[in-house]
Amino acid sequence: YVDKHPMVDIAELQLVPGLKDYEVRDLRYFLVAGPANQQPTLYAKEVFRFAKHELSLRTDARNLENYKSDPFYGNFRYRFNYKNRIKAGVTLQRGAGEDWKKIHYGGFVELNNISPHLKTLTLGNYQAQFGQGLVLGEEAHVGKSSYILSSTNGPEGLHKYSSVSDDYDYLHGIGATLQLGNVDVSALYSIKKEQKKQHEWWHHIVGTNVTYRQRYWQIGLTAKSDIHKADSTQTAFGANFRYKRGKWDVFGEAAASYDTIWGYGAIAGMRVYPADGAGLQVMYHYYSPTYHNDHAQSFAETSKVNDENGLYIGTEIKLIPKWRLSNYFDLFYFSGPKYGIPQASLGWDAMVQADWETTEQMNMYWKARAKRKGDTDTYSARYQLNWNQGGWHLRTQLDGTFVNKTERGFSWGASVLQDVHYSFQKVPITLQLRLQAFDIRQWDNRIYIYENDVLYAFSIPASYGVGGRAYLNFRYQICKQVAMYLRVSETIYHPTWDKAAKPTKTDIHLLLRASL
Repeated sequence: YVDKHPMVDIAELQLVPGLKDYEVRDLRYFLVAGPANQQPTLYAKEVFRFAKHELSLRTDARNLENYKSDPFYGNFRYRFNYKNRIKAGVTLQRGAGEDWKKIHYGGFVELNNISPHLKTLTLGNYQAQFGQGLVLGEEAHVGKSSYILSSTNGPEGLHKYSSVSDDYDYLHGIGATLQLGNVDVSALYSIKKEQKKQHEWWHHIVGTNVTYRQRYWQIGLTAKSDIHKADSTQTAFGANFRYKRGKWDVFGEAAASYDTIWGYGAIAGMRVYPADGAGLQVMYHYYSPTYHNDHAQSFAETSKVNDENGLYIGTEIKLIPKWRLSNYFDLFYFSGPKYGIPQASLGWDAMVQADWETTEQMNMYWKARAKRKGDTDTYSARYQLNWNQGGWHLRTQLDGTFVNKTERGFSWGASVLQDVHYSFQKVPITLQLRLQAFDIRQWDNRIYIYENDVLYAFSIPASYGVGGRAYLNFRYQICKQVAMYLRVSETIYHPTWDKAAKPTKTDIHLLLRASL
């Protein structure tokens, strides 16, 4: 959990999968959450002796039946890590159907606590997250989910970006954070070449953040400026705060942007834990129609932090043994048209989920959600049962959606799946099998379901159409240092569903990983 979500508060223990209520209570007395202590001095001989090296090579054959050109995707990765203080990596990627001469590449170097005052130094591809993300935010932020108390952005600062993308979700250049007593000073510069049709230009970004921290509270100031072309500049700046003490966590940020007109945005919220096993989160956000910032990533109903006014309330309760009840209600208003919404509208989104851990081997949950957005009402339900015993893990999941749209009327969709995972005891082989059947005849009823993949990969495809889907993941630990991952998936559509399309879709993913 800590590898993926650096823990900033001991109350996050209740979000760690697998921990029982009594374990959470007991562990509180033996753990501390917060910034790491000062690291020892680095020595070159020790770095190269104890560093970890990882090399992976991946190739996919995607949508074999439908690809009119070369269906092969390729990815090469090298990673270097010395105790999380020195990280470096290189990624080369070739997309399916692209010219072999067009190779996407990226790399990074991240140095942490290498001197008394240099907290972080990043080179190459990286991301920046400060405050609630209204000025600078990371793409992979947490939104609405059943984990109510983690629905805001993650840890602040500069972090490596290890993937390859042409989008706005990463920076390329140099960034550094200096720690001067209770003050962190960050500065960053990014430069990327962008192209649209026949035009090319250099995209420059300059940004800075100053954060002052005390034991229970912190305040920060952030500013950044985008220069897309000689005559196109986008500027944003803001102030954020946070107060955490005991059962209270209060946070917020206010920001302004300017390109050709001023825009404003603000978000404020609090988390409170009135009793052990109970938590409440309340957030309010306002983003004006003229607030434009390509690097803003914060809590919102839509993907853009723009033209939205909303109030979110969520609770998470674990007061009854073996039960966890979570729910939220989000009310939002758009003053103008949005994607798929032709005019100003008031919408809402409500969810309730009950988790029941009957034994250490078996757990299940029920989830129901209702949403109104524009002229569309969406209702969905999910039931999931998990059972573990020895090397076996079984999962059964049922999904249903019901949509009422003004212009089209009522429609429905359903999906049922069964997962079977098995880890052999005497040989280093793991198998993951999924069988799924679905009947979803309208795109508005699509169902998103998480799928396992080879190492460092996953997918959440939209199930749509009438048919079935299956995949098999195979992992073989060839030796201590080398492992092989193979995934074969196929979707089969009913012949009457779409006569113009191919009745099957096949994907094959292969990854080899070596670590030293």
